[in-house]
Amino acid sequence: MKRFLSITGFFIISTITLTSCHSVHHTGFTNKKDTNQLEISLINDIRDGRLDMPFEQACLIASGVDADKKMQSYLAKIDAIISRINRETDLNNTTDPLIRAQLIFGWLQKNANEGTYNDCYDIRDTLNLKVGNCLSFAIRYTVICRHFGIDIKNIFVPGHIYNMLIVNEREHYFEHTHSDGIVKNTDRDNPQKKVMNDLELIAEIFLYKARNANNEAKHEKSIKYCQQALMCNPHDNRPVILLLDNYIAKKNYEEAFLYLNDFISHHPNDKKSFKNTYTLLQRLCKSGDNKF
Repeated sequence: MKRFLSITGFFIISTITLTSCHSVHHTGFTNKKDTNQLEISLINDIRDGRLDMPFEQACLIASGVDADKKMQSYLAKIDAIISRINRETDLNNTTDPLIRAQLIFGWLQKNANEGTYNDCYDIRDTLNLKVGNCLSFAIRYTVICRHFGIDIKNIFVPGHIYNMLIVNEREHYFEHTHSDGIVKNTDRDNPQKKVMNDLELIAEIFLYKARNANNEAKHEKSIKYCQQALMCNPHDNRPVILLLDNYIAKKNYEEAFLYLNDFISHHPNDKKSFKNTYTLLQRLCKSGDNKF
C-alpha cells in the first residue's frame, strides 16, 4: 500500500493538507443497480458505525466477493490455512501469545507469501495466489491470529500498514512486505501512527477500489467506492479529496461544491487551505461554466 493516493489532473490536490476530518454528510450512493446482495448486507451492517458480521466476510465482500458460493469457497481457503498451521507448527504446545503470533507469522512468510505488489489489496488474490500488499497481508494475519485468540493490532502510518502485538506492556511488530519481517524505524516511530479498527481496514479496501476506478476514468464507480469508504471511516479526508476529483473530472461542479462546502462547514480552520478552490467552484456553479 506504499504511498497510495496520487490524484492528478486538478490543482486542488496540491492545496489540500489535512490530518483528520469529521463526517461528510453528503454521501448518497450512486449506481445502486450495480450493488450485489452481499454488498448490500455489508453496507446495511456498517450504517450504524460498527461491524456485526465476521471481519473476514466483510473484507471479502469489500474485495468483490458477490455470491454465497464464492464466499464459502474463500472461507474454506482460510480454514485450510488454519488447519495447516495447526498441523505444521508447535502452536498448540504453547500459550504464550507472542510465540504463537511469531509461529503464525513465520509460517505465513515461508508458505503463503509469494510476492508483494503495492497495489495488490484484494484479499481474494492473497488467498488464491499468495500475493498481496501490506493491507491484504495484514488482514489475513489478523483473521488467523484472532482464530487462535491472539489480540493482534493493525497499525496505520501514511502509506503503510503493519501489525503489532502488546504483551506485558511491550510492543512487538510484524512487517509482511519486507523479507526480514522487521518494521522500519521510520514507520515504527512515525508520530502519525494509529491503531486501526475493523471498519477502517475495510475502508482501505474501498479506497483502493476508488483510486483504481478513478485512474481508469470510471468516475461513477470511484464515487460509489469513495462513499462506501466514508461510511466505514468518516474521519478520513482521502475519500473526500478523491470524490472532488471525480466530480470535477465529470464537470459536475455543483456536486463537488456541495462536498467541499460540507467539509469546510465541519472544519472552519481549514477554510483558508481551500479558499481558491472554493471560490473557483462557487463561480463555476453560478455561471454554469464548463471550463476551467
